[in-house]
Amino acid sequence: MRVTPSIPAISLVMAIALVSPALGSHICAALPPYSLTNAVQQHPELQQAYDTVKANAVATWYTDRGGSSQIPDLLAQCQDDIPSIVIYGLPDKDCGDGGFSQSGDNKNADMYRTWVQTLVSQVGQRQVIYVLEPDAVGLVAAGGCGVQKGYLQNLKVAVGLLASNANAHIYVDVASWADQNQAVNVLVELKTAGRLSGIAINTANYRPTSELNDLCQSYSTVTGGLHCVLDVSRNFNGSPQNEWCNARSAGMGSPPTYATNHPLVDYHLWIKVPGESDGECTGRSSDAMVGPAAGQFFLDGFKSLWNQGYYVVIMGLPKIGEGGVSKSNTAPSSSTSPPHPLKDSPEPTNEGVKLFAQCGGLLNA
Repeated sequence: MRVTPSIPAISLVMAIALVSPALGSHICAALPPYSLTNAVQQHPELQQAYDTVKANAVATWYTDRGGSSQIPDLLAQCQDDIPSIVIYGLPDKDCGDGGFSQSGDNKNADMYRTWVQTLVSQVGQRQVIYVLEPDAVGLVAAGGCGVQKGYLQNLKVAVGLLASNANAHIYVDVASWADQNQAVNVLVELKTAGRLSGIAINTANYRPTSELNDLCQSYSTVTGGLHCVLDVSRNFNGSPQNEWCNARSAGMGSPPTYATNHPLVDYHLWIKVPGESDGECTGRSSDAMVGPAAGQFFLDGFKSLWNQGYYVVIMGLPKIGEGGVSKSNTAPSSSTSPPHPLKDSPEPTNEGVKLFAQCGGLLNA
C-alpha cells in the first residue's frame, strides 16, 4: 500500500536539507552482539561467519528488561565513532495479543521518563543514532491497545528528551505493516514534541531494500521531508511469502552503510542481530522456522541466513561447514551483558506486531 500524499510534495533538495544535524559516516562497531560471541564459543564452526559479522556495527539495545548495562561500555569504546542505540522500554510495550516482549520494569509514565532521562544523561551532547520504540507507532496507528495504554504521550516525552541533545539523530520506528495513513498522523504529532530526524523501517523484518526505498519516499512526501534508516540485516532475499517469523528463505543482508544511493535514506543499518530468533514461530507459514524464544540465539536460523546471504552469494565466502574454522584470535567481549529479547516487526499479527531482539547495526562504509 502506498500513502496518498495529503500535503504538497516537497522537492528532494529541500528534503535533504531538512535532516539535522549533519550525519557522520563512521558508525561504531565496538561491541559485537553478546548472543553471537556466546554462540561461537559453543559452536566453533561459526568462527569465520562470526568474524565477518562482528565487523559490522550492531545497534545496542537499551531496554527495561536488564538491557541497559551495555551503554557505558558502548560510549567508552565509541569515542571517535557514532553509537547506534535502540530504545525499547514503553510501559506495556508490545501490547497486541501474543506479544513476545510485554514485560519490563517501566510500569508508568514517570518511570519511563526517568529511564529515558538516564540514557540522555549518559550520552550527553555527543553524536548518536537513536531508533525509538519498535512497533509503537504501528500499534498507535491501529487505534487499539497502543492508544489505550498511552503510547503516543510517552513517545512524545521520549522525543522531547532525546532532542535535548543537538547531536542526536532520532528515528522513530514505523513498522512496514502499519496503517500508513494513520501512522502519518502519529508522526506529525510526534514532530511537535521535538526534533525528529525521521523513521526506521523494516526493523527485524525481511522486506527488500527497493520496497523500503519506495515506502520511505511515500512517508517523507507526506511528513514534510522526514528521512529514513532501513534495517537490512536479513533482507538479502526479501520476503517471498511475507513471513516475518524466522523466515527460512531469508538471507543475511549487505553490510550497513551510509552510502545508500537514495537521498532520503540516511543509513542502511543492522538493527536486528542475524541469528537471534523472532520467537517460537509456531502456526505460521511454511516459510517460518520453529525456533527458540524471541531474542535467543537460533543456530539453524543463523546458518540459514549466512548460507543464503550476501557474504556467501555475493562475496563468495564459504558456507558454514564448508570452509573450516578461521584462525582469528579475536576474543568475545567480556564486558557486554546479554541483550534481552524484544521482537520483530512484520505483517500485522498481534495487531500488527511481533518484534525483535536487540542489537542491529552499521558498518564504517
